[in-house]
Amino acid sequence: MQPIPPRIEVVPKIKGFWCKVAQYVLYGLLALSPWGVGLWIGYAYNIWAGIAFFLFLTLVSGVFSSKMRIASIPFEQREMNYSTMAIVKWYVAKNICLD
Repeated sequence: MQPIPPRIEVVPKIKGFWCKVAQYVLYGLLALSPWGVGLWIGYAYNIWAGIAFFLFLTLVSGVFSSKMRIASIPFEQREMNYSTMAIVKWYVAKNICLD
């Protein structure tokens, strides 16, 4: 008798206005804030400081994305590749907007 393979869950659908707002705010903070802060500091102060802040904030957003991934994606599916938006959807569905 062969063992039963683990059940694969699909990326959850986000329902509700405020849940979608939370989803897009988190995605914007993870994906766009390194660019925005890096460009602003690079333009206002020094291009090298802007590049340094961009690289540092990219590292920080990767750490937050990893923490969100561990907190929300089921254990059997953590080795699968997910985009940043999919990780945010998992996180919002499992931790913020509980059905």
